[in-house]
Amino acid sequence: MTFLPEDYELPTTVGNYMKLQPGSNRFRVMGSFSDDPPSAVMGWLAWTADRQPVRFRMADKPAKGSFDEEPKHFWAMGVWNVTLEAFQILELTQKSILDELTKFINDKDWGDPNKYDVEIFRIGEDKQTKYTTNPKPHSELSDEAKEAVRPINLNAFFDAEDPFEFELTAKAPEPVQPDF
Repeated sequence: MTFLPEDYELPTTVGNYMKLQPGSNRFRVMGSFSDDPPSAVMGWLAWTADRQPVRFRMADKPAKGSFDEEPKHFWAMGVWNVTLEAFQILELTQKSILDELTKFINDKDWGDPNKYDVEIFRIGEDKQTKYTTNPKPHSELSDEAKEAVRPINLNAFFDAEDPFEFELTAKAPEPVQPDF
């Protein structure tokens, strides 16, 4: 006899943002840098002295010395988190991951990351953290994943606003639901 039931698993809280956990992290990119409004953005991420994130568009990289740490290049995108079965936003700053994803996207055999899952395996902690990035075979997206997609506007990142909460105005285009 044990204290916990044999099939017990600690409940997982599913939020709006995917964080790379130790071990396997599998996701499908859901959208594109060319959507309007964008479901993926890239730019520069810096941190204030009180550890608040500040994001800048690609053309607006902060001057050297503007922040205690050099700003990092980032990608942020809507993803289907395969493990948690949830639509979330994933922000990546790790150069090794971005290099590998760029290679897959530019490889004619892999191409568009909306067509296959990506697995990032994380080991280690803090400055000893290492990542391995692998594409999975091309596959159809599940109906559950297609239905879970929510409208997002990642331009909100640059204004320190929530990409999930935005109002449609006469000027703003209808949020894009990626076509899968």
